[in-house]
Amino acid sequence: MSEEIKEEMKKLREEVARLKEQLEDVTDREGRKSRGIFIDIGNAHEYVEDVMESVAEGIHGELHKCILIGPGGVRIAKKERLPLGEGEAEVSFPKAAEVMSALGHEYRLRILKELVSGGKYVNELQEKLSEITSSTLSSHLKVLEEAGLVVQEKVRGRYLITIPGRTAYKMTTRITRFLERGSHE
Repeated sequence: MSEEIKEEMKKLREEVARLKEQLEDVTDREGRKSRGIFIDIGNAHEYVEDVMESVAEGIHGELHKCILIGPGGVRIAKKERLPLGEGEAEVSFPKAAEVMSALGHEYRLRILKELVSGGKYVNELQEKLSEITSSTLSSHLKVLEEAGLVVQEKVRGRYLITIPGRTAYKMTTRITRFLERGSHE
């Protein structure tokens, strides 16, 4: 097991221990005693989402260091990834602009959404996005592929979302949720 995974497991154990300390004796409607944690139900989903996201980010980071699926196919990462914040000056602005441009169309985001659940053939994507023509769908897939957000299997021809594609899709959904939440306050 790598040191990063061991560290992530240690953090998870610490979180479980912290949660156990918060347990309180409760009595349910039938009079049965048990132990539980009281969380404001309005924020429970956010708490669970934050915990799950933290775990997912740790796992994602480990996977991203080991196996990358990109425009060139599957490869094993050779260099150590820098923690967030370090090396930001090395960002390729043309590449960043290409990725952001690829994310800048509703149908391309909908394609990514369809691919998050698993690889799909063009005809399957066409069924889900029946309001656009097959040539338009192909154009959108090409843009996503050139940006490195999706790849097409050489043998079977299915389209797959890459790890950067998943991350980009997740980023757009989080930003959208954040903006929508802010506009309602």
